Amino acid sequence: MKKQLLWRDAWQAIGRTKGRFIAIFLLMAVASLTLVGLKMTGPDMRQTARHFYAQTHLADLTVTSPAGLTPALQTTLRQEVGVKRVEFVHTADAVIKDDQTAIRITSLGGQLSKAQLVSGRFPQHRHEIALSYLLAKRYHRGQWLTLTAAPGLKVHRVKVVGFIRSSEYLDRNQIGNTTVGSGQLRGMAVLPKAAFRAEKPQLARLTLTATAGQDPYATSYQATVAAKQRHLQTTLRHQLTNQSQAQVAQLTAQLPGLRQAAAALQTAQRQMAQLKAAPSQLTVQTRESNPGYAVYRSNSARIDLVANVFPVFMFAVAILVALTTMARFVAEERQKIGTFKALGYSNFDVAKKFLLYSTLAATGGTLVGAAGGFWLLPRLIFSAYAANSTISGLQLGFSWGWLLTTWGLAVGATGLAAGWVLAQDAREIPAQLLLPPTPKGGARLWLEHVTPVWRRLAFKHKATLRNLWRYKSRMLMTILGVAGCTGLLVMGFGIRDSLGGIAHRQYGQLIKYDLLAVQKPTVTAAQTARLDTALAQPAVAEHTAIHYETLTRRFAADPAPQTVALLVPHNAQQFRHFMPLRTRTSQKRLDLNAGVIISEKLATLAQVKVGDHLRLQDAQGQWRAVKVGAITEMYMGHFMVMSPAAYQHYFDQPYRTNAQLLKLAAGAKVNPVARQLMATGAVAGVNENRSNQQMINNLLNSMDRVMVILIGLATVLAAVVIYNLTNINVEERSRELATLKVLGYDEGEATLYIYRETIILSVVGILVGFLLGRWLHGFIITNLPPVDAMFDPQMRGTNFLLSAAIPLVITALVAVVMQKKIQKISMLAALQARE
Repeated sequence: MKKQLLWRDAWQAIGRTKGRFIAIFLLMAVASLTLVGLKMTGPDMRQTARHFYAQTHLADLTVTSPAGLTPALQTTLRQEVGVKRVEFVHTADAVIKDDQTAIRITSLGGQLSKAQLVSGRFPQHRHEIALSYLLAKRYHRGQWLTLTAAPGLKVHRVKVVGFIRSSEYLDRNQIGNTTVGSGQLRGMAVLPKAAFRAEKPQLARLTLTATAGQDPYATSYQATVAAKQRHLQTTLRHQLTNQSQAQVAQLTAQLPGLRQAAAALQTAQRQMAQLKAAPSQLTVQTRESNPGYAVYRSNSARIDLVANVFPVFMFAVAILVALTTMARFVAEERQKIGTFKALGYSNFDVAKKFLLYSTLAATGGTLVGAAGGFWLLPRLIFSAYAANSTISGLQLGFSWGWLLTTWGLAVGATGLAAGWVLAQDAREIPAQLLLPPTPKGGARLWLEHVTPVWRRLAFKHKATLRNLWRYKSRMLMTILGVAGCTGLLVMGFGIRDSLGGIAHRQYGQLIKYDLLAVQKPTVTAAQTARLDTALAQPAVAEHTAIHYETLTRRFAADPAPQTVALLVPHNAQQFRHFMPLRTRTSQKRLDLNAGVIISEKLATLAQVKVGDHLRLQDAQGQWRAVKVGAITEMYMGHFMVMSPAAYQHYFDQPYRTNAQLLKLAAGAKVNPVARQLMATGAVAGVNENRSNQQMINNLLNSMDRVMVILIGLATVLAAVVIYNLTNINVEERSRELATLKVLGYDEGEATLYIYRETIILSVVGILVGFLLGRWLHGFIITNLPPVDAMFDPQMRGTNFLLSAAIPLVITALVAVVMQKKIQKISMLAALQARE
C-alpha cells in the first residue's frame, strides 16, 4: 500500500502544531545544553591543564633548600632510583625599586617547568630579564628596572625584554610569601644563570619514570608522586642532618679560638644556627604546592559535582513535560488514527507519523543544545574560573557517549509517550476511534462533604476545584514541572546567598587582625628593638603576641595535604579583639578554658566532634593528638587555637611567642607597614589578610558567575515548561471555553476560568519546589566548597521570594499571550469540533 497520504499528513502535522513542535524542540535543547555543557566543562578544564603541563614539562616534584643544595645532595638526587630527569635552578627574591614590587626570580634554562613566552623574547644576557605577563600593565619592554634586597644576584639593573607565563605559578593573585619587601610576592621573573651569585642552587626539579604518560589527575599518579615525596623528604633530611652535625661540630671546635674576635664569633654562631635549621627548611613538594594548581583542580571537580545534580533535574523536568506534550498530541489525532486504520494502514504505519514528529523535534533540540554544550557553555564557565588562573586556551572536547546518551534520552522520552498512547488506541477498532472518547467522569471532592465550606464557595471556584481533581495527570505534571524549575532556582539563588558576604563575615567579624608577622627563630637585640619600634608606630592600632606554627594532615576528601594554622595567644583576653571565637549556630562566645578549639570545616573533614581526639603532624614530622574542646565558626582556612598550658601539654614543649597579630589604624595602608616589619630583620614573613580576602572574593565571584549561568538556564526552562503546559490546557479545552463564551462569559472571565487552575497549580508547584530546592541546596553547599573552606548553609528569605517570583511572572506573561489566543477561539468552530 502506498503511504504517500500518511507521510504527507505526518509532515503537515508539524506545520499545524508549530507551537507544540517548537516547545518540544526547546525543552530538549535547554536540557541537552545543560547536560552536555556541564558534563564536558570539568573534563575540558582538566584537558586544558594537561595540555599546558605537557607543553611546559611541568616537574613532578621540587626540592627546595634556602641554604642551597650541596653537591652531595645533588648527587643523591641524580642517583635516586625512579628519577627520570633532575634539573637544578638558582632562585632569588628581589624588590623592584620603583614601586616596591616583590618578585621571585629563577634562573633560565632547562627543559622542566619551562616558562611560555607571551611577548618579546627570553633574556640572553645577565642584564636582561623576562617578567610575568601579569606585570605587563606595570612595566614595558625596553624599560630598565632597579632590583633591591637581592644579595643573591650579581646584577641590580636589568632591562625588560619579554613577558612570560610560568607553569609553576597558576594563581593570578596568590604567588606566595617572601622575606623581602612587604612579605608578599607580586610576580615572578627569569634571569640567565650568570646573573646569580650563589654557587649552590636552591631548587631542584624532578620528573619520575613511573609517571610518564600518566594522567596527572589520576589517583595512581598522585599515589606514585606522594610515595616518592615521602621517601625523598626522609632521605634528604637525614643526609643533610648528618652533614650539618659534622659542620656544627667543626665550628664548635673553633669557638674557643674566636672568643677574642667578637665579629668572627657572631659569624660562627650565625652559621651554626643556619646549619641546625637547614634540615627542617629543606622541603620536597609535589605539584599540589604550586600556587593555583590545587585550586584549579578543585574548581574542575566542583563543576563535576554540579553536573551530577543540576542537569539531572533539568532533564527530568524537560522529559516530564515532553511526555505530556506528546501524549496530548496523540490524543488529539485519535480520529485520524481511526481513519488511517480504516483505510488499511497497520498500527506500525500509523505510529511512524508520531515517531517522525517526536524524533525530529527531539533530535533537532538535542543537536542544537549539544552544540552549545560542547562549544558554548564550557567557554562561559571556564572564563569565570580563568579570571583567577593563568591557564588559558580552553581545549574543547567532544564525546560521542554524552551526545548519544542525550539523544537517546530525548528521543526515547518523546517516543515512549507517543507509543504508550498509541498502544491504548491500538486495542480499539477503527469505528471506536472515529467516535469521540468517553468523557472523564466527575467525582465528588472531599471538600464537598464539608458542607459549610462548600456551600459558601462560588460556582466558578467549585468548577475550578472539580476541574483540578478531574484532570489529575495534568495537575501532577504541572505541579512537578513548576516544582522542578523552582527547585533549581532555589538551589541557584541559595548558593549565591551562601557565597555572599562570606569574605566580610570572615575578615570583618571572625578574623579582625590585618597582619600576621612571624618572627625569625633567632634574632639579635638590635633587630628586636627595631621590631618594637615598628609595632609602636601610629599606623599600628593594636598588636598581641602569639605562638604560631603550621600542622598538616591528609584527608579523604582531597589528596593534597591540608595546612592547619595553630594559634596560641599569650593574652587570651586581648586575643578576643583579634579573633573572637564563637559557634556558628548559637553565636555563643567560646573561651580557651573549654580546651582546644578547632574550625568547623576542619572538624567536618576529620569527622570529629567535641570530646574526640584529632591527630595532626607538626613540621618535624611528629604526630600530635589533641582533644577537641569546642568548634568555632570559620569559613576559610583551617585553624586551631589553644591556651599556653594546653600547648605545653600536647606538644611537650615550653611555650614561647614567635609571632604578632596586628590591627592597623583607620586609613593606614598595609604594604608600608608590612615593608617596615620585614625591614627590621626580625620578621621571617608577613601574611596579609587583604590578600586572603582578595583570594576569597575571586573564588566566590567565579562561582557566582557560574550560578548566574545556571539560574538563567533554569529560568529559560521554567518559561518553556509553563508556556507549554498552559498552551496544552487551553487547546484541549477550547470547546469548554467556547461554551463559556456562549453562556455570556467575557474574555477576562473565560481566561480566569482556565488560568485560575494554572495559578493554583503553580503556587502548589512553587511550594513543593521550595522543599526540593532546600534539599538540593543542602547537598550542593556541603560538597561544593574547596576542601579548606565552607559556605554559609543558611538561606535568606529573598531567595525564596525571587525563586517564586520568576515562575509567577512567567505565568502572568503567559496569561497575556494565552488571553489573545482565547480571544481568537471561534465559538462555532469549537462547538462543532468533535472531542
